[in-house]
Amino acid sequence: MAVKSAKVWASSATAASCTVSNDRDQSIEAVFSPRAEGFTPLEIQAAALAACIAASVRIAARAADIGALGQIDVEVEAIKAEDEPSRLGRFEIVVHFSDPLDEAVQQRLIEAAEDICTISNTLRAGDTLVVGRAA
Repeated sequence: MAVKSAKVWASSATAASCTVSNDRDQSIEAVFSPRAEGFTPLEIQAAALAACIAASVRIAARAADIGALGQIDVEVEAIKAEDEPSRLGRFEIVVHFSDPLDEAVQQRLIEAAEDICTISNTLRAGDTLVVGRAA
């Protein structure tokens, strides 16, 4: 069964960090300074995109009957927009294949992965945020 949603909780007791957890009892620390040890929220978003692209390249390879791929490395640079409001304005993604695939095949897999990836599709769609407070 395909995942229909993802739910996480962030709990912040200090101005320096927060703990993000999921319903599978997993957690990560988000830090609010790039000098602190851990991942910033911007890095977490870039990490989600990188992981999604890596998984989607593998899905695209299976769909194209290319078979199992070796190491795939995905580099994402999340670049803040220069104008207001404060946000990420651009994501630069580079995919590295350990397999000796020709450039045309690599490009087809990357393009298919971008269309498959839920995170890249969400970023392109500009979905609506609904923010409220607990009653």
